[in-house]
Amino acid sequence: MTRFSQLTKRLVRELRKNGLFRFVRKTVFYVFGRGKNLWAIDKRDWERKKALGIFGSYPTGQRAGKQQKIVFVLPGLWISGGIAVVLNHANLLKKRGYDVCIITQDLSTKAPWFEHQEVPIFPMSKIGELLRTGIDILVATGWNSAPTVDLLPARRKFYFVQSDERRFYTDTGLQAWVGETYRMDFEYITMARFLQEWLKQEFGHETSYVPNGLDTERFKPVEPLAKRTERVRVLIEGPINIPFKGVAEAYEALRGLDCEIWIVSSDGTPPETWQYDTFFEKVPLRDMPRLYSSCDILLKMSTVESFCYPPLEMMACGGVPVILEVSGIEEYAKHEENCLIVKSKDEAREAVQRLMTDIELYARLQRGGRETAKQWSWERSTEALEQVILRG
Repeated sequence: MTRFSQLTKRLVRELRKNGLFRFVRKTVFYVFGRGKNLWAIDKRDWERKKALGIFGSYPTGQRAGKQQKIVFVLPGLWISGGIAVVLNHANLLKKRGYDVCIITQDLSTKAPWFEHQEVPIFPMSKIGELLRTGIDILVATGWNSAPTVDLLPARRKFYFVQSDERRFYTDTGLQAWVGETYRMDFEYITMARFLQEWLKQEFGHETSYVPNGLDTERFKPVEPLAKRTERVRVLIEGPINIPFKGVAEAYEALRGLDCEIWIVSSDGTPPETWQYDTFFEKVPLRDMPRLYSSCDILLKMSTVESFCYPPLEMMACGGVPVILEVSGIEEYAKHEENCLIVKSKDEAREAVQRLMTDIELYARLQRGGRETAKQWSWERSTEALEQVILRG
């Protein structure tokens, strides 16, 4: 029997088993679930899919309280602070008794860098199984998942905005489409006060504030990866292949200083011309405390952030961060109290030099950082998110 004949017989069996409508619907799920991006981000394609109304036959959830089915939609499971925040929220809601799962648009089902994932993770090709029982709350977690959530049926739809993501791109057409997602009809949640103000001023949204949390049982001073030497050890953190993360600028600020340079990148390796002591790539979250605990100073020169976790994590692990002034760090960073905030490479270099020579300043900022980190519990964050859930 030829491959074509086998396929034809299989299709006929499916038609007889499911009927024409369910067969077509199942085929749509299968086809849509094959690509890396389940829903094309092109606005015209989104409008076309919305006009088709292919999910109109599915019910929305009708459960209340902790019986509600909550589904977070993630673009994928690569190493990312924003993705880690969503995974933590999902875990903690499940621990409180909610029926929670995650759907990924790139069809991935595991995040090996994120330890102790408690909730089930499904590829988008399995969305039909969730829709059949009705979804109470669907959560968009970024601009590329917002159109998907807009198309799917649910009793309530949240848009968890972690940044003005237009800033990530230079293409004006893409920037415009990202901006359109902030006009969609959702309940808006964010984790930074400045994002609350922006969503109100530009788009007129009343936004719920759900602060980020920090796992202080994980992020604390631990055994270092390498013994300290007489030289001050400075850590540069960030994906090298993403220019606005400022890794190259941080390296330039340190070049020539009498310090050890450690670099950790989730994407990309240092150029051959760079001179540094140690390089780490794609470090799992569970190993980051040992890396932070091995260093005295963190230099973070990113120009686009919404919260910027590494400086707070460094504080919790007993180090002192030097941070380029950027929106989002005001959630926790206080100049001369728990860190040094700078406005340029030259200022960053001077700040590192100060910390290398002024023992009293370093100790004071170190104490301030540890006290700050204690205030960012995940319990507070989950409590705020649950209050939003229970309002509806």
